[in-house]
Amino acid sequence: MAENKVLSQLTNEELNKKKKQSIGVMISFGIVMFIAIVVLVYLSFKTKKYALSGIAASLFCVFIPIYVNNIQINQELKSRQSKKD
Repeated sequence: MAENKVLSQLTNEELNKKKKQSIGVMISFGIVMFIAIVVLVYLSFKTKKYALSGIAASLFCVFIPIYVNNIQINQELKSRQSKKD
């Protein structure tokens, strides 16, 4: 099993690869999340069970760790570029 390295221990190529993977995960999860929200809101109004719209709103909490990881990768890449200059 591969070790999880800290971002500061990764090479620039590995960081760029992680950045591309992170963006891909964000886009694909965003599409799935959007579809789930639309379906849940539609079902909540059709069945008059408005608690389903609360579930749709809580899906954004699952997206936060993916977004934070992307921000950390970008910060590490920027800090390396500033060290070069």
